[in-house]
Amino acid sequence: MGAVVPCGLGDQADKLADEYLRVAEQDASAVVVSQTWAEVHRVNSRVRDALKSKGRLGAQDTVVQALDKLDLTNAQKRDERFYPPDAVVVFNQKVRQAEPGAKGKLAGILKSYVLVEVNGRFVTVSNKWLDRFTVCQPRELPVAPGDRLHLKSNRRLATGGRVINGELVTVKSVRADGRIELADGRVLDKEFREFLPGYAVTSYGSQGKTVDYVLFSDSTIKAATNAQQWYVTISRGRRGVRIFTPDKEQLRENVARSGHRPLAIELAGHNAPRRDWMFQCMLRFGRRAAEMFCRLQRARRHRRLIMENNEHKTARMLGV
Repeated sequence: MGAVVPCGLGDQADKLADEYLRVAEQDASAVVVSQTWAEVHRVNSRVRDALKSKGRLGAQDTVVQALDKLDLTNAQKRDERFYPPDAVVVFNQKVRQAEPGAKGKLAGILKSYVLVEVNGRFVTVSNKWLDRFTVCQPRELPVAPGDRLHLKSNRRLATGGRVINGELVTVKSVRADGRIELADGRVLDKEFREFLPGYAVTSYGSQGKTVDYVLFSDSTIKAATNAQQWYVTISRGRRGVRIFTPDKEQLRENVARSGHRPLAIELAGHNAPRRDWMFQCMLRFGRRAAEMFCRLQRARRHRRLIMENNEHKTARMLGV
């Protein structure tokens, strides 16, 4: 069908940007699905540069300080090492004097709660309420009319509307007071900054979204693709899908693998799959990589046996 586009890792982002631009020129919607956040940021930058060079975005950029959400667990929120020096704590739900949307700084971590400074006042967040705030890192982001944004928080807007975490929206204009007007008529408050460029998203972030074309960016850094994730990704496009991959054979192997994790009782059962070293490598890295690791292991074992035999021969010659 011509849906798979072989490419190298070096030019993968450029080819994705070219394809996104081609789809945009047809007035069709598209989203790039990537497997890692590093790749999402890289592709977002390339796609936006391509759109800007073709005049499909407004000429005037307004630099805003967006908040990049860090996906910390509750246990990590209780460890200061996971807070960057410029970390911003954003409340998603009301906690004592802190209303939804309030921003603060980490003041300390005590035995049973986390202390956050909000507008010169200290708010104690109990350990059982840690899911009521998120930790974000400021990121300077140029925004222009026509830009696509990926919203990262639920919030009721001052104008009466609502935004939902995961929405992909289009910017109509950036007002002088910092508010961002969207193409659908909603206006993001100047305090709402939990968003990122919305040209590329992760596989998880693509769930529930439907566009005309899905551009899948396959990564060979880790085997992050399986049958379930593959189905979610390619079923987002109404009119088509394009897959950009540096290794078609490895991709074919990955999409045939189930993403369901085996239960402990299944591994302990009589008919459990073979649990040797190669099987574990195959689950983690794929068959081709596992075979290469096994060849290296056999070569090391062979060299070790030769060295041991030589040591025995030398010992016999010396009468030891």
